[in-house]
Amino acid sequence: MAIKFSKNPLKSLFAIWFGLCTLISFLILYPIILYGLYKPTRYPFGHKVRRFWGSFLLFMGFIRVKQIIEEPFDYNKPYIICPNHTSQLDIVTLTVKLNQLDFSFMAKKELEEIPLFGIWFRTIDIAVDRKNVRKAAEAYIKATRFFDSNRSLVIFPEGTISNQVPKLIKFKDGPFRLAIEKQIDILPVTIIGNNIVLPDQGVLEGKPGKTYQIIHKPISTKGLTLENTEELKNQVYNIINSKLAEYNYGNK
Repeated sequence: MAIKFSKNPLKSLFAIWFGLCTLISFLILYPIILYGLYKPTRYPFGHKVRRFWGSFLLFMGFIRVKQIIEEPFDYNKPYIICPNHTSQLDIVTLTVKLNQLDFSFMAKKELEEIPLFGIWFRTIDIAVDRKNVRKAAEAYIKATRFFDSNRSLVIFPEGTISNQVPKLIKFKDGPFRLAIEKQIDILPVTIIGNNIVLPDQGVLEGKPGKTYQIIHKPISTKGLTLENTEELKNQVYNIINSKLAEYNYGNK
């Protein structure tokens, strides 16, 4: 597929610059990344390496992320972190700014197949093959073990970056069923501005800028049953959607 350049050449130059910074820094750090991901006992170190790498990328891209924590929460507890999904930059900003928590990402299998970068989803993260029932079940079992070791898990409830960003699309049941079954608190997160800084709509463009990451009050699942899945899903959807409206962002 041919690359589409932005009508603004400066935006395309920025995207090329950011892409080169991403690739070159990853290759330089690759031996350290391999060391950190060689075995599960080193994953916390591997996560720190990814956080360092992400901080470097934000610095080189002149991207500032303002994190707003609406209410202090217990950093020693595991959570299912549910953010809206607007850009590939979401993984970077979450990794860098949610530095109080040790967590992994759970996302589509295609990320596992990306050359070099797919190493994260073959080790520390969880790739889900939704088309294969057996492998999807294996991913679920792996996820439950994360909580046993007091690690959190980021699951984008939209499941993908839609073509109507920044408007939300319908949330999937998966993260909420998992939270209820394991009685793990949900930590909703609203991401604002990442798709403006680094869009993911098939055009090579981007620009420096300021983005926001709003950490909402955790939602307890204690005592909930699977019959409450829809209610919990709608609660998180409304929290994020309301914050987008507050910033007049979801209507752009």
